Amino acid sequence: MGQHGDVRVEDEDSLWVMAGEIDAAVQARYEELLVDAAARADRRLVIDLSAVTFMDSGGLRLLYHAAEQSSEPPLLRGVTDRIVDLLELSGVAGLFAIDLAEPAT
Repeated sequence: MGQHGDVRVEDEDSLWVMAGEIDAAVQARYEELLVDAAARADRRLVIDLSAVTFMDSGGLRLLYHAAEQSSEPPLLRGVTDRIVDLLELSGVAGLFAIDLAEPAT
């Protein structure tokens, strides 16, 4: 996974692993794939954000698609304070279960 951002879909579409800069370019590359994966997942979506270094509205849109397609709130794992702030400022934090990142030691 490069610094410019990448998404892997694993575990029968129910685990998304995001890394690097999740921005509009990543959204353009992965949006259709992720909408389809979210629709196919037969259990709660888990989105691992622990390797995300930056997220903008493009990344937020990908997360929103996950919530929109899911019957229960997706679990965001490894969420940093910056991403929590983005979710809260956008008014969508309540659409997700949030597992905060472990503080750096």
